Amino acid sequence: MSYVALVLGWCHRVTETLCRCFLEARPAVQGIFLLRFLAGASFAGSLFGGGVLNLSLWGGAALWVCVTISVYILNGVMDVEEDQINGSSRPVASGKLKVTQAAVAAGGLAVLSVVGSLALGNLMVGSVVVALALGWLYSGPPFYLKRWPTGLAVVAILAALITYNAGYASNGGGYGILSLLVFAVVMALWMGLVGQTKDLSDIEGDKQAGRRSGPVIWGEDTARLVFSGVALCLGGGYILAAALFATGLLIPAFAVAFGAVALAIVTLGPWSRGDKSRRRRPYQVFMLTQYAANLAVVIW
Repeated sequence: MSYVALVLGWCHRVTETLCRCFLEARPAVQGIFLLRFLAGASFAGSLFGGGVLNLSLWGGAALWVCVTISVYILNGVMDVEEDQINGSSRPVASGKLKVTQAAVAAGGLAVLSVVGSLALGNLMVGSVVVALALGWLYSGPPFYLKRWPTGLAVVAILAALITYNAGYASNGGGYGILSLLVFAVVMALWMGLVGQTKDLSDIEGDKQAGRRSGPVIWGEDTARLVFSGVALCLGGGYILAAALFATGLLIPAFAVAFGAVALAIVTLGPWSRGDKSRRRRPYQVFMLTQYAANLAVVIW
C-alpha cells in the first residue's frame, strides 16, 4: 500500500511540475504559435483532407509546440529578476516552480524537438534548430536581444516567419505562395512591432533590470503613439495588399484593421493607464487580433 501511495505521490508531483512548466510558457502565447503553424499549413491545403491523419503536419505541429514551450520556459528562467519586480504571477518568478526544474524541462523539450525533427526532413530540422537558437539569442547570453526593441522585433519577426513556413512545408507546400507571403509578412510585422505593447505594463521592472524596452527608451507617451501608429499602418497596408494581390485574405485583413483601430483607441485613451492590469490592455487587444486573423485563415 505504501508503495502505491509513493508512486501516486510521485505522479502527482510530476504532473504538478509539468502543469507549472506549461503555465510558465504562457498558454496564450503557445496557442497563437500553434495557430500560426496551422495557418501556414492551411495555405498548402486542407488540414483534415481525405479523412487520413497527416503525420507530417500533425507531427510537425506537436514538435513545434515542444520548441515554443522550451523557448518560453527558458525566457521565464532568464526573466526572473524583472518578473519579480513587476509582480508577475509566472511560476518561476512567484516561487511555485524551481529554476532547476524549469531548466531541465526546457532542455528536455529542446532535445526532444531536435531529435523528433530528424524524422520530418531537413527543412523541419533547420526550422527547429533556428527557432531554438533565436530563443537563446533573445533571452540568454551574450546578446540578450530582449533588452532592446530592435532585437525583440527582429527575433519575433523571424520566429513568426519560420513558424508559418514550417507549417506550410509540413502540409506539403506548393500552393498559395503569394497569399502565404502577404499574410506571413504582415502578421510577422504585427508580432514583432505591435507585440511590444506588452512592455507598457512592465516599465519599472525593465528599468531596474537594465532592459531598454521601447517605453523605457522613448518614454511611455511616445511609445504609445509609435505602437498605435504602426498598428494602424499595418491594418491599412494589409487591406491594400490583400485587395491587390490576395483577395482571399480580405477577411483576416479586416480583422487586423479592426484590431488596429481598437488597439489605438485603447492605447491612446485612459483605458490603459493606471495599474498593471489596465496597462496590459493594449497587449490583450494585440493578442486577440492575432487570434482572430490566424483563425480566419484556418477557417476560411
